[in-house]
Amino acid sequence: MLTYLNFILVLSGRKLLAGSFFRRLKSRLPLSDLAVAALILSLLWSDAVLSAPPEIDPGESEQAQLAETGVNQEHQALLEQVEFPSAQECGGCHIDIYREWSVSRHAYAQTSPTFLAYQATLVKLTNGTLGDFCQRCHSQTGMSSSEAILTSNSNRDTVSKEGVTCIVCHRVAGEYGKISGRLPLESGDIHKPVYGPRPGDELERVLALQKGRPPKVHKEARHLEQVSQSGFCARCHDVRLVNGFRLEDAFSEYKQTPAAKRGESCQDCHMGPVPGIASQYPHAPAAVVRGTPSKPAKRTNHMFVGPDSPLVHPGIFPIDPEAQEFATPEQWLGFDYKAGWGTEEFEQGISDSEEDQRQFTGIWQDQDERYMAREIIDRQLALRAEAHARGTALLRNGYGLGDIEVTESGDTLAFKVQVKNLTDGHSVPTGLIAERNVFLQVSVTDQKDQVIFRSGDLDPNGDVRDSHSLYVHNGSIPLDKQLFNLRSPFMVHAAYGGEREQVLPANYSFDPLIFMRPSPTPALLMGGIRDIRLQKRSIEANGYRWANYRVASEQLSGHGPYKVNVKLVAGQLPPHLIHAISGAGFEYGLSARDIGDRMVELYRVLWERELVIN
Repeated sequence: MLTYLNFILVLSGRKLLAGSFFRRLKSRLPLSDLAVAALILSLLWSDAVLSAPPEIDPGESEQAQLAETGVNQEHQALLEQVEFPSAQECGGCHIDIYREWSVSRHAYAQTSPTFLAYQATLVKLTNGTLGDFCQRCHSQTGMSSSEAILTSNSNRDTVSKEGVTCIVCHRVAGEYGKISGRLPLESGDIHKPVYGPRPGDELERVLALQKGRPPKVHKEARHLEQVSQSGFCARCHDVRLVNGFRLEDAFSEYKQTPAAKRGESCQDCHMGPVPGIASQYPHAPAAVVRGTPSKPAKRTNHMFVGPDSPLVHPGIFPIDPEAQEFATPEQWLGFDYKAGWGTEEFEQGISDSEEDQRQFTGIWQDQDERYMAREIIDRQLALRAEAHARGTALLRNGYGLGDIEVTESGDTLAFKVQVKNLTDGHSVPTGLIAERNVFLQVSVTDQKDQVIFRSGDLDPNGDVRDSHSLYVHNGSIPLDKQLFNLRSPFMVHAAYGGEREQVLPANYSFDPLIFMRPSPTPALLMGGIRDIRLQKRSIEANGYRWANYRVASEQLSGHGPYKVNVKLVAGQLPPHLIHAISGAGFEYGLSARDIGDRMVELYRVLWERELVIN
């Protein structure tokens, strides 16, 4: 099928799907339209013959027939129970929706190397009792198919690597509450019914136009009202455990807000045209079946942007069929896109000398392959940039930076800064708030541009100067006592009373003995040790916090006036967390240093204010 499809694409001038032979054919083999048509017809015929099921003699016994076809009916039934279609199959008709989803945090849920290392670390620290507590939200199809909890993504099924793929939301037949990702997904191939925000009348109309040539799509669309309600998101985005520990509170926060009282849903802010703001949905076709678009209707955006950005090679993510067909993940990791491989500027500077050619291995030794790979990479990077820009817009619509107010000037200098939650739908940050670095970077300079005060600056690892900074811990740099950070740390009960801050929610030992204390409670239900809580520092809906700063008299240079610069910075994961989970290793050829450096690059300055104090 791929053979003649590529010839059709050659004829139409479109990009080829796969294979170096076909990619080279377009530029090197001149064919007339008549010759191409003849080839297409012959290949169609051969494909039909070769793909036809083997004929079985009617006189053979049933047992012989089963042996001939290699099919065991009982095993076949079992396989069908765990069969799920890939999002790439859905993308054949839902082209725009697939494009958005392919770069989403949902699609990245199982690919994320930091998630994989975080989970592996927690499973180890809980002596395996954590089970699939994390995995069942990040790859529900994988858990439904009984995949191993801890295994490389290279060993996983294509659909399970898609993370929160299409059917995780659209193959749920009933209404369920907060069940931490444990969903009875309906199994079956692409033809099985799907569940969505509307009845299936429009699907019936489009399929009726196919005139006896049924396409490979779902045959029925059923209405599931909950898919448009906030409670549907709560299945994974509200993790409150049986011991009362609140790991994630997004839905619980939402229920108390003005947005909930107005009837606005999570989907209204996170699937609408403006990230983070409930706005009018555009109307557009949801699908195009063999050139026939469905009637325009309320069109939701499936990009699901957030504070995170992908860390893996752009050949691997976004999830792109052409990229997957062009090269394996291992091959993509060998393509140095940052060095400019495949660009005109780079390639024109490459000679046939052994020194120049030594840098290329495998398929990348072929310059044509590098050129074609660059086309894919540029497209992938553009899509990632689009998602990153929407993610920044989301954060800007959630966080605000108020005025800088001077509270004291003279022998000492004191001022305060207002940080606001601009949304009335939940707290900021929300979700797994123990990971979120959202802090103020403050500097005070004198008339000679000499910096006399800093807070929120970073150590050499990219951490703020809190107690988790390795440089602060080692005494190399001072603790930032005036740091304003909205990250909510885990607090655990110490063995002899009191609490201490901890990076991971796992059963560390709190006495001087050097050993791992097995958890006396089921971590699968508790999500970690029993005596743990989050010290919540997030800002409630429509709320604000004041950050107070004081510059001591001995720090003042006497060369006024003084300029105060304030930046509100949002990050993904703090580098000290990367260090804490690095023992598990990271997939896709990444090291802890690679990821830590990338985390620093991804810090976003959302807002900036300046004030001159005489």
